Amino acid sequence: MRHLIKQATKVLEGKIRKTPVEYSAKLSKLLGQPVYLKLECLQVTGSFKVRGGFFYLSMFDAKERKRGVATCSAGNHGLGVAYAGKQLEIPCTVFVPKSVDQAKYDKLIALGAQVVKSEFNGYDDTLMWATEEAKKLNIPLVSAFNDEKIMAANGGTLAVEVLSQVPDAAHFVLPMGGGGLSAGFSWHVKEKNPHAKTTICQLEECPALQQSLQQNKPMTYMPPIETLAGGLEGGLGEKCFNILKTRVDEIAHIKENELKEAFRWLLKNHQYLIEPSAAVALASCLYGHVRPKGPTVIILSGRNVSFATIQQELYPL
Repeated sequence: MRHLIKQATKVLEGKIRKTPVEYSAKLSKLLGQPVYLKLECLQVTGSFKVRGGFFYLSMFDAKERKRGVATCSAGNHGLGVAYAGKQLEIPCTVFVPKSVDQAKYDKLIALGAQVVKSEFNGYDDTLMWATEEAKKLNIPLVSAFNDEKIMAANGGTLAVEVLSQVPDAAHFVLPMGGGGLSAGFSWHVKEKNPHAKTTICQLEECPALQQSLQQNKPMTYMPPIETLAGGLEGGLGEKCFNILKTRVDEIAHIKENELKEAFRWLLKNHQYLIEPSAAVALASCLYGHVRPKGPTVIILSGRNVSFATIQQELYPL
């Protein structure tokens, strides 16, 4: 993992944004510790997922680039792969759940990807279907999280960046869906500072990491749930679990209404737009699920949410 993180950091330099970190005076006062927001929501595709997508596709040889690539995504990973595909001239097919956010769907189309909706609302069911569809098309399906290159780029390079911006950070609060971000991030952070604390935040109705730890095996499939946070829905990658089981210090479970309130809080107090999946880490602090220990960094992972969802669900006028 160390070599891959170093390699990914070099490949991504100048290809994506080094997103800012912002000190939050209000959160710091509320929580009694210095709190910083890592604004990965300002990344080129609207989320951190472009890190993994770009690094993965950059490794393709000429034959692989000509054949193209497929992926299954709730939206943000697909956007990362599609963005990289456009930059590197690699054809891209993205399989998405029926419930995909319209903003993400529209951006995928704009990037030139071939977008195929499944008949399923859940990510895991869509992934099983997409795996078979990719086989029929004879194109490789890149995982959104369960791959060392994806973990190294999505989480590892982000951790490198955060530690360079807040070198005294002692506590990191991360959102988690399939585990690619949190696994790569926690691997690098623990290598640099074994005493650093990592808190992983998931939906209360989709506690894949907690169940995996309790059973000592990865829960790779979780039943679909109704949620605005599609990026947090679904099971945990096996390779991600193998890293997280020795590096996670705390798990926070967040309710759906807490996501909505965190979304509104950030817009009101910091004037940043984030998507519901990104709000889970902030919600964990606002609602007392997490008690920061020392200088704390909250990862705001993405901003891709449709205006209709904002009007109807998050900020009704």
